[in-house]
Amino acid sequence: MPRLPPTAYTLLLHMMTEQEPGGLVVATHDELSAGLAMERGMISRAMPHLVAARLVTVVRRGRFQLHPMIAAFNDSREQQRAVKALPRDMRLDVGDFEDEYERRFQLHLDEKARKAEAKAKGNVTPITKPTRLKRVH
Repeated sequence: MPRLPPTAYTLLLHMMTEQEPGGLVVATHDELSAGLAMERGMISRAMPHLVAARLVTVVRRGRFQLHPMIAAFNDSREQQRAVKALPRDMRLDVGDFEDEYERRFQLHLDEKARKAEAKAKGNVTPITKPTRLKRVH
């Protein structure tokens, strides 16, 4: 297990208690923070650690998937099938887990710095509303 910040471990344990069979966690950052009596920002700062460690995958807003090797299933055969279906590089017991976590988290930090730099330089493409088409009768 990598040396994650304490809030990341706390968040992971909370998500493990809130998961559906198969590891799906349906909760927004606000709901996770309320369940842990933490500020939402703490959840937002802890989540990238769990993603970099491959323990959690963000499916979309409010939906997270726990890694099959730590998720709860209805029976052990379901979990075995899910783990066997994993690509080798996504298994938690292959390679150096901590080195991979540190590499992935550094990529996250680099991307975050790149975006901040682009924003500071004004190189950010503004988000525009899509043009609405007029209805033809």
